Amino acid sequence: MSGHFEARLALLFASTILLGMCGTKQASNHAGSGGTVSSGGRIGSGGQTATGGQAGSSTPNSGGNSGATVETGGVRRDGGATGSGGAMVATGGQASGGQAAGGQGSGGKASSGAASSGGGAAGVTAPDAAITGGASGSGGAASDARAGTDAVLAGDAVGGGGVSTGGTSAKGGAAGTTATGGITGAGGKTTVLAAPGTTLVKVDANTKHQTFDGWGTSLAWWAYQIGGWSSSKRNQFLDVIVDPVAGLGYNVFRYNIGGGDAPGHNHMDANRQMPGFEASDGTWDWNADSRQTSVLTRLVSTGKNVIIEAFSNSPPYWMTKSGCASGSSDGSNNLKDDAYNNFADYLTEVTKHYRDVLGITFRTLEPLNEPNANWWKANGSQEGCHFSAANQQQIIKAVSASLTTKGIADTRISASDENSMDDAYSIIGGYDSATLAAMVQMNAHSYAGSKRTQLRALATSKGKRLWQSESGPLSVDLSSSTDSAIFMAGRIIQDLRELQPEAWIEWQVVDPSATWTSFTVSDSQESWTPVKRFYMQSGFTRYIRPGATFIDINNADMVAAMSADGLAVTIVVRNGDTAASKGFTFDLTSLPSLGTSVEAYRTSASEDLVHLPAATPQGWSFTATVPAYSVTTFVVPLRS
Repeated sequence: MSGHFEARLALLFASTILLGMCGTKQASNHAGSGGTVSSGGRIGSGGQTATGGQAGSSTPNSGGNSGATVETGGVRRDGGATGSGGAMVATGGQASGGQAAGGQGSGGKASSGAASSGGGAAGVTAPDAAITGGASGSGGAASDARAGTDAVLAGDAVGGGGVSTGGTSAKGGAAGTTATGGITGAGGKTTVLAAPGTTLVKVDANTKHQTFDGWGTSLAWWAYQIGGWSSSKRNQFLDVIVDPVAGLGYNVFRYNIGGGDAPGHNHMDANRQMPGFEASDGTWDWNADSRQTSVLTRLVSTGKNVIIEAFSNSPPYWMTKSGCASGSSDGSNNLKDDAYNNFADYLTEVTKHYRDVLGITFRTLEPLNEPNANWWKANGSQEGCHFSAANQQQIIKAVSASLTTKGIADTRISASDENSMDDAYSIIGGYDSATLAAMVQMNAHSYAGSKRTQLRALATSKGKRLWQSESGPLSVDLSSSTDSAIFMAGRIIQDLRELQPEAWIEWQVVDPSATWTSFTVSDSQESWTPVKRFYMQSGFTRYIRPGATFIDINNADMVAAMSADGLAVTIVVRNGDTAASKGFTFDLTSLPSLGTSVEAYRTSASEDLVHLPAATPQGWSFTATVPAYSVTTFVVPLRS
């Protein structure tokens, strides 16, 4: 046995010298896709073949001897990849051919009965076969690979990326865990380096965050306005709101259950004085809010995956202490102390009517809106009502009990829609167990506060869904629609990254302020024109759809999400610099597969979601330059 091994080793040494004299030669027909054969069988940092195999004659195979007796890298037939760990493509690809009888390596497959990358001749079992050079990486097993008796690794067989770190010498060829060194990583993917002049950005598809309910808007107060248009024009406009291809693609809508102000009160702004359904004498008028209801009905009938939440800004005026639906005289609690059950009954009766008569089910019912704010005062410009922390819990429990009494099991409670995320975190965090048990969802507005991550952690710890239920450029000095678009893109990205809400909802799509609205509209002409914010938001909403799961991306000005069907990853990039463009190299090695063309869309001062020339991935990455003051969307396909 010893003499036989020495003879084989001598032949191996001679073959190595012969190759060194003749130079390394590319296999024309017999080499697989694993790249060129190095003279010593070493893996270079760029991913050359590292199986430890040597070429026979003038047509070397990348995995072993083509016609000679010695086969150090695993027997390779008909050009197939061999060795536990397999041949690596120079660009990081996977070796072709070479079926595994036992255990798959990270970059290729172990050849049945073949030597494990540095083992002896096939067909002879060795008890102490050393697995080096091309040992299985990243969890692959080579349990059935065979090696020659007393096999010893030839001098240059170990490549820069070939040594296994998790068990190099084992009977039967136990696999290591992760290949070390070299450019080629587990799975045959090259390590991505930043192109000159660019910043490396890593997309991590293995780190998953929230699964998305979708995008949306409150219906207050624009729905009351648009609801006054002719039905044909109204419906045309609403179809733009829900269209996921040419419009905003919204699917989440918050219906405002108006309280209704006292007769003779005319202090609220246009379209803000929402009608109530119940009069002080206990009579109900279900046609009172026909305008907003006509908008809601159309959105529900034409939208896809539509989710409706109902919310209240104020109780009916006759339930309040001030007799005014905009607040109390001093901004304190305005609901009468003995009216909590009455108010709960009012909200749940509206909920029941819309379900039973109109066929519209509110998934959640929110009895509060910015309840901790102290600006809800009588004779104000809109409905509003302060609730202290204790009073918030009181109304939540009352609404929960009323839903149960009326058998409304398909509507649950959300709370508390504070203006500040910090208030939401501190106040909801102090709710008692009964209040929390009544809730399925936490709502917060991202106008103010910084405790996004803390609020996310609170919602997760309590097992509650979390929505960013209202936002806009409140108290921000913006001079143009473009300024608003760039600012709000930053707000969206920060919310999605840190707050990680299951839904992101803007205040309203139509607003008198140019920096708050997505459309300018003419009531007299019943016409509309999209503005810059429409195009910016569409860059998110058309390509990150309901059911998508957000994944990690290590840049604070970007967000990434995997589509519900797993066929695409969308990356949205904001460049808020007003003067300088930025270049990026996107590392996509965490993706399970990759298509051949990355679609791109951009909004800037001079572009309205323009479809750009596609980028072509190279070696599991692509590079892109985003101009100053722009928002760019990249859609990365996972299949060709």
